[in-house]
Formats: sequence, structure tokens, C-alpha cells
Amino acid sequence: MKRLLSLALITAFVLATLPGLALAWDLDGFENANKERGQWAWFTGQARTCDEEIPVPGAHTREEWREMFTTAKDKLPCGGSGINARVAKHIFLFLHEHASDSDDPMNQKPESCG
Repeated sequence: MKRLLSLALITAFVLATLPGLALAWDLDGFENANKERGQWAWFTGQARTCDEEIPVPGAHTREEWREMFTTAKDKLPCGGSGINARVAKHIFLFLHEHASDSDDPMNQKPESCG
């Protein structure tokens, strides 16, 4: 009985921590996301849980942002810990649309984002 209880507790712990250990977010269909929501989540939402400076989208190219969101999450501020799967597509669209190699690069944080 003790073994079964221990196994159940270990399994529950592993399943509870797996979402935080994910190496990447599913970005399929990011083109249909909401840029404004992404801007808020990037500058305001993430800053609530991360003490590192949140870079402007123009600090990186589109490919660099894609790499960070798919294979190099550790390069994001606080390892991407302030980004959850529900808003990842919105944030990625915002960063993609305002990256340094986009038609509308954003090189400074909007005043509306504090």
C-alpha cells in the first residue's frame, strides 16, 4: 500500500511539473493571434513574474525570436517562466511583427506599457 501511495504521489508531482519543463510552445496558427494581447503579455504580464529586463521586439530578428520560442527558451528573460501556453502565440505574433527585420520594428518600449 505504501508503494502504491508513493508511486501515485511521484506520478502526480511529475505530471504537475511537466508543463513548466516544456522546451517549446506550439506556435502553429500564431498568425491568427492578437498582437495587442501579445504586447500586454510580453511587457506587462511577464514583468510581473520576471525581474530581468524585458527586451523590445526590435532587439532580435524574426528567426531569433522563433528560435527562442521553439528550441532556446532559456534565452528568453527568466527562461520564459512568465509566459504560459495560453498567451505564447499572442506574444510570438507581437514579437514577430515588430522584430528588427520586420516592416515595423519596435525599438523602444511603448509608454503605455510602463
